[in-house]
Amino acid sequence: MSFCDVAVVILAHNGEEYTKYALDSILAAATKPWEIFLVDNASSDNTPALFKQYSKIYNQAGIKVHSWRNSENLGCSLARNQAWEKVSSRYTVFMDNDAAVCSRDWLARFITCFDEHPKLRILGGKMIYPYEPHPIQCAGVVISPLGRVAFRGRGEERQDPAYQAFWPAWGLISACWMMRTDLRDEVGYLDESFHPVQYEDLDLCLRTRLAGWEVAYTPLVEMYHFEGMTTNAVGDVQYQSNIAKNSLKFRERYHELFKTFPDELPAEQFRWRNSAEFGMSNKLNLNIR
Repeated sequence: MSFCDVAVVILAHNGEEYTKYALDSILAAATKPWEIFLVDNASSDNTPALFKQYSKIYNQAGIKVHSWRNSENLGCSLARNQAWEKVSSRYTVFMDNDAAVCSRDWLARFITCFDEHPKLRILGGKMIYPYEPHPIQCAGVVISPLGRVAFRGRGEERQDPAYQAFWPAWGLISACWMMRTDLRDEVGYLDESFHPVQYEDLDLCLRTRLAGWEVAYTPLVEMYHFEGMTTNAVGDVQYQSNIAKNSLKFRERYHELFKTFPDELPAEQFRWRNSAEFGMSNKLNLNIR
């Protein structure tokens, strides 16, 4: 068994079915994290028992487990910061509880990219849907001069050549990314004013770039992502309200910076495409390759 100097941070507010996929996939991978943080954000389902069960399994596998339950849902930024502050590993992975490992040696591949790019601080993989034929969900984030956000490759074929290369980015989604743990000392933590979720990850990417460090996408690590099961746990109405509120805050904070960004995509590609448009089957396939 190969261990990496990595901590994986997983938050859960309900969604035990998806959390189990995530936890099983980490165990099934060829490379294992040295430590894992399982944070229950006041779930009302069976998540507490699930975390207790998997804490024992992970300990038996030689992985150091840190687990606790918050008395209320603290949101993404605050709860992730709680865990990130306690990390002692060189690298930290943020992973949504509705994501699952696809690339068997995912941690080693991430670390290789960091070794090849000394200024790299945040690295995201290719997020794909867990249903065949596994179209791309996100291959990095493009931000327009007006501050509009688009997921690169959304809905395109998994092996589309346009998304098969390392790509320096201004933005990534934190459904699964690896970062240097000491980024917290160089740039700071997730901004908790983006409560409870949405745009806190893009904000950290921008602050990292503005501090002179690199942020990038790699196709060498693929991750399954059910999309929305984590962030939508607060409920549809509140979820949409959070997007609108935090989007406005994000644009107001960086509008002068965005004016310097190139027009990389036509305006229609910033329209949010619903995953129902992508021709996926109902066949769930979470094989690790």
